[in-house]
Formats: sequence, structure tokens, C-alpha cells
Amino acid sequence: RQGGELSHRIVGLVEQLGVFESISRCPIVALTGLLNAGKSSLLATYLSPENRRRVLRGLGNNYGTHRFVLWLPEIWWNDAELLNTLLAFIGNLFGHPPERLADDPQQAAEQYNGRIHHTALMGQPPGDQGGDQMHWAEVDPMNVPLIAYDRHLDQLQLGLIDCPDIQTGFASLHGHRGDPLEMAAGRQQRLARIGRLCSAFVVVCKLSSLHDDGLLNILTTLRDAMPGVPRMLAINKIKSRYAPATVADEARGLVERFGLDTVYGAYDYRSSQAATRIPPPPDGILPGDEPQPIFFDLRLAANEQPLQYLFDLGQRLDSGQLAKASSRSLVMQLNNVARQAAMWWEENQQARDQQIRDARQAIAQACYEFMAERDEHGRVSGLRLQASPAILAQMADSLQQTAPAWMRFSLRIDRTARQFQQAISDSAARLKLLKQASDSVKQVAQRFRRGEGAQVVTPARLAESILAADRHEALGHVSKEKLIADCERAMLRFAAENQTLLDPQALQAWSAEVWRDMSWRDKLWKGTQPLAVLMAPFLAVVLIPFDAGGTAVLVFASAKELLAAAGLAALLGPVGTGGETLSIIHRETPWRQLSDLFAITCDSLGVPRPAAVEHLPALNWCGTSRQLVTSPLETKMGAPPPALTRWQMSTENRQQLAQSIGL
Repeated sequence: RQGGELSHRIVGLVEQLGVFESISRCPIVALTGLLNAGKSSLLATYLSPENRRRVLRGLGNNYGTHRFVLWLPEIWWNDAELLNTLLAFIGNLFGHPPERLADDPQQAAEQYNGRIHHTALMGQPPGDQGGDQMHWAEVDPMNVPLIAYDRHLDQLQLGLIDCPDIQTGFASLHGHRGDPLEMAAGRQQRLARIGRLCSAFVVVCKLSSLHDDGLLNILTTLRDAMPGVPRMLAINKIKSRYAPATVADEARGLVERFGLDTVYGAYDYRSSQAATRIPPPPDGILPGDEPQPIFFDLRLAANEQPLQYLFDLGQRLDSGQLAKASSRSLVMQLNNVARQAAMWWEENQQARDQQIRDARQAIAQACYEFMAERDEHGRVSGLRLQASPAILAQMADSLQQTAPAWMRFSLRIDRTARQFQQAISDSAARLKLLKQASDSVKQVAQRFRRGEGAQVVTPARLAESILAADRHEALGHVSKEKLIADCERAMLRFAAENQTLLDPQALQAWSAEVWRDMSWRDKLWKGTQPLAVLMAPFLAVVLIPFDAGGTAVLVFASAKELLAAAGLAALLGPVGTGGETLSIIHRETPWRQLSDLFAITCDSLGVPRPAAVEHLPALNWCGTSRQLVTSPLETKMGAPPPALTRWQMSTENRQQLAQSIGL
């Protein structure tokens, strides 16, 4: 969400700069202020007498400005390319096309007060005519600006925006009701938005409102929304008893606080006593039916310097200067947002990297829990093997090869019986001929499925273990159904591709010690068995996946647990069940299996594998921290969507971004 907001702001600013390339010769000045401050009267001074009647002026809420009204020079209006550029930008800015201001003063007054005439909307596709009136009755008129033109603005070389009054006193406007404070806040937000179209701002107020919270809020909004853009204060209806120097001094605090360029003032022309304070009108202002306020620079007047009129703003600040100021402000904003975006990217990339590390740790810990062999105090004492048919056959063959020569015939294992996954029916048929061994296999398999002496892992158990180990909820967004399906895919692949075997030399040494440590009585007893009962645990492990109803089942058991499950550990003595050779076997082979299972599970879930050895998860191994090893198995991503994707900016893009924002 934050990234989307930053992206929207960047796109808007870039688009805005593009628009200013097109309208650089057409600066637009916004007039804003509080209710009854005389903003519309100031606007009227720039217009021809016939168009002044279309500007709503007067006291009271019904005479307030409740919509944005854009006045353009006629030469801009007649420039089709420029007008279309403005219309498109305004439509994107407000979300709706502008509505043409009616020529009839009474109808224009209704529009000012919030009535939308949908047939007057501009920029609509042919035949659309603005849509249905019922639809437009639900649209906030603040989001549909009015637009008009005036020939008198041609010589001023300015466009003007009459902004809605911002105050907290009104309670309603044409058909719209709401909390006054919320409405005022909403208008301030829109004022910040319209700043993307403006080259300068003039804030109109009365002397009594200089310290009004509403005025301070407007100045704060403009300063923050358009830094670097000229902002001027126009104090209207000044009483004759206040000299220009007094008013300028009163406004000095606002000038310094908000970086205002100029403070203009206009004395109340309705007072006969103010006649001595009002300067002659500037050249170019057209007389009308009503007198107009004359705004002049108070600070120059206070120092008895030649008068400068607000009316001549377009002459002093030519279009090039205003456009440069606006562009400079936009570039400043763009750099600021770009910095925020760069910081946001770095923070989120770091957060995603941490999330991936947390997810890897949860996966590694979940796999580790099934393989960890714990003592009565819960401490890890070793690792179980994933009892694959290949490893079981390797152990059985080693025991057979190291047995005394006179015992090897009776200990020979039917290899087909150890390969249930390839020929289960054939193997089962052979086992039926060997009832004693078959009964032993069934008994041991049942013990394993009850969790006695081994860990039988299903996809659901692995998924639950991952969720339990995910303390930071790195995978909290993944549904349990998808997690189980991904775990099943991982287990099937692990059973098919994991080729880890025991160290042959260490295994041979262990097998020889097993027989050397066994008593002659036990050896003689085992030598009489038609099928070595000693091998029952190995055959039981191979049988479990089929007996459990599917192949996505993994069995983890140590050699000691396998033999203990068959009741044979006591016969083998301490060498066969816990010697140093067996410890070596169980320290390295299961660790490689664990690393492979971790890598495959990451692939299936869609979690990127660690790119470097130092980024592999570490686990608490017998009181010390030990990292997993890199799996040689090929990376094969599971079904989309991936659980987590890595955020990574290319070095070239990072350098370009750093250079463009001066980092």
C-alpha cells in the first residue's frame, strides 16, 4: 500500500512536469482564502465587466465559492492542443472532467453553489454527454471543477483559479450535508491537490483573520504541498485607521513562518474615510458597475517606495519566471518523493530479506524436529536417518557381509522384499512364504506408526510443524491447504531424488563391531532363522508408506531405534547401538539428508534458497550452533504462486537512482 502511494505520487509529479513543459507559457495563479474575505472580488478585478457578473459575490453561505473555478485567457481557450492538455490533466487531477461555467449569471451561481450540469461537462466521448443526471447527483461537486475564459486575461498572460472557501462555519451546500470540520479538512486536501496545476498562490484574508486557525491551516497546506512556489498574502477590507506600515508589521510573523513572497493590502472601499488610503487603480483594470478592491504591496508603501499592484502580477512575474518556480518546486518534490521511495525500497528489501530468513529458519527447524533424537531431558542427542530403501538395503547388506561365514546363508535378505516401492505386490507375496519374518515386519511397522521408536511424517504433519516453528509469521499469508499441498510435493520429490548414503567404511566398521560384540549363543540363535528377524525393522520401514495409504510419507529413525523396535538392541550390546562409529554415521549422513530436505521444501513452498553458504540456517545441535550444508540437488520451484519472492534492484538501477536523487 505504501509503495502504491509513493508510485502514484511519483507518476503524478512526472506527469505534472510533462504538463508544465506544455503550459510553461501559461502560468496559473490560485486565489484562495476564508469565507467572505473578498477572494471573488479580487478575481473580478482581473475579468472583463461582462464576466464579473458570472462570479458569485456577496455575503453568506449561498454566495460562497464551493467549487474550483478555472478562468483561462481566451487565447489559451482557442489553442486546441493546449486546451486538450489542460483538460486531460484536470480530469486526471480531479477524477472527473471539468464543467463549463454557464454564461447566464443565475445558472453560474447555481454551479458555484454545487449544482452539476452534466450536459456542460467537457472532454467527454462523443455522444456521452456527461452521463445520467442521477449518477452526477451522487458526485461530490468539489471533484468537478468549473472552467471559463475571458479575453481580458490575454493581456495579463495569466490563468486564475478561484478556489473554494475554506472555513468551518458553513453547514451545507446544494444538497450536501456533513460535518463542517471534515468538510473544511477535505477542502484543504483538495487545495493541496490543485497545487499541482498552479504556478503561484494568493491567499486572501481580512486583517482580523491574520491569526485565525483556518488561515494558518491554509498557509501550512500550501507551504507543504508546493514548496518553492511563490505564495502571497492579500489582506482585504483594511480599515482606514491602520497605516500600511502597521498592517505590514502585523503580518511579518506570517511572512517569516511561511516564507511568503509579498504582502498585499486593499483598504475597504465602502468606507468614505478610506478614500485617502486607496491608491489610484492600476493601468489596465476595467471599470465596472461596482467598485473594485485595489491591492498594493504594503511593505513598499510603508517605505514610501513606488506602488506595486497585485493586478500587475503577470507583468512582474512573467510566465517564464512562474513556470520556472513551479518546475523547480515540482523537481524538489520529485526528488523528495524519490528519496522516500529509495528509503522505502531499502527498508522493504531488508524486511523481505528478513522475512525470507525467518521462513527458511522455520522450514529448517520443522524438518529438524522430525530428525532430532532427544534424551529424557529433551536435549538433542543425535539425528535420525530418513530411512530410505537405499540406506536400509545398505545397512542390511553390510550386516550380512560382515557376519560370520557360516551365518551368511541364513542371513541372506530377499532383495525384492526390500524394494516394495518398485514391486510391492510381488514382495508381499514372497513375504507370505516367510510367516515369521512377515509377522515381525507387521509388528514393527505398527509400532512406528504409533510414533514408538521413529517419526512417521505426513504432509499435514510437516505443514503443522512449519507453522509451529514460524514464530515471526513469515509464512502466515500462505493458506494451510496450499502449505499441505506444497509439503506433499516436497516429500515426494525428496523420496525420489535424495540419494544420500551412509559412509561405507564407517558402516562396515560398525557392522563388524555388531557381530564381534554379540555373544556366541545369540549368534547361534540368529543363525537358525530362515529369514533374519534382525532385518524386520528395515522391511517395516519400506512397508509403511503403502500401509499408510500413499507414498508421500517419510520415516525418520536411527539405527538404534530400528533395532530397538525389533527387540534386538539388547542382543547387540553397547557397540552395536551406541558406539563411536555409529555416532559418526549419524552425525554426517542425516545432516546431509536434512539439508536436502530443507532445500527441496524451500523449492516446493516457493521460498528462495540461500545464495551463499553463510546464509544457510543454523540449528542448535547438541548445545552448539551448526549450519546446514549446501544441497547438490537442482533447484525446482513448486507450483505458483511462490510463498515469498526476493526484492532485488539491479546495480545499474541502484546507481541511476542514487545519481538522480543525489545520494
